[in-house]
Amino acid sequence: MADFGINGALFPVNPEELKKRLGEKFDSGKNYPQLEGVLNIKADEAYAFAEYVMQGKPIGDRQEIPVAISGWKRTSSAGNAYLSLSFKPHWKYEKAEGDADKAVAKAADSLADATSGNVLDDLDIPF
Repeated sequence: MADFGINGALFPVNPEELKKRLGEKFDSGKNYPQLEGVLNIKADEAYAFAEYVMQGKPIGDRQEIPVAISGWKRTSSAGNAYLSLSFKPHWKYEKAEGDADKAVAKAADSLADATSGNVLDDLDIPF
């Protein structure tokens, strides 16, 4: 399975700065997020994350691909409080993939036993 570690951070949203940033688009009746931030994905981590998501087998009733998220309360060098985040493969997903690998190995062993390991030798195909 692809191994990745992606980091991000969430900072409190200052309503006055939000009004200034959005200008005419600001809508006082809208429920804006209380925290905003960025997820920083290094190029080599992006490929591992994409492999994890695209080649994985969804689990659970909702057929989801879980990603573990951890968070820490931190203070920036400027004195601003923020939430530091880390995203990694989830242990449940690793277990599910391990179970699938075991099923494939069991099926391969069963096929080898049933054919005495001679699957291609019994075919009359010139190579």
